[in-house]
Amino acid sequence: MVHEMKQPAYEWCQQHLHQHVLLETTAGDQIEGYVSDLDDENVHLVVPSQHIPQIPVRQYGYGPYGYQGYEPYGYGYPSYQYGLSRLIIPLTFVAALSLLPW
Repeated sequence: MVHEMKQPAYEWCQQHLHQHVLLETTAGDQIEGYVSDLDDENVHLVVPSQHIPQIPVRQYGYGPYGYQGYEPYGYGYPSYQYGLSRLIIPLTFVAALSLLPW
């Protein structure tokens, strides 16, 4: 049964390899990205980093009483990143795939 679920998703991803797509998962999430690679089990997307949920990062900081060490909201870099990240999604989670214009 799993093979039957993966086959249409594999064919969609193969047709849209190296293209900008909107992928919808079986959970209803929509992910915009670039299909960079494909194997028998997974599709590899390149997505903007800000589209990936970030875990809060503790940073060095200074508080009202001087240096506080690690602070949950310290001074410095923000907890989000810019750039590109690779996202690997199992083919069994791909519900739909559509081509997007640049």
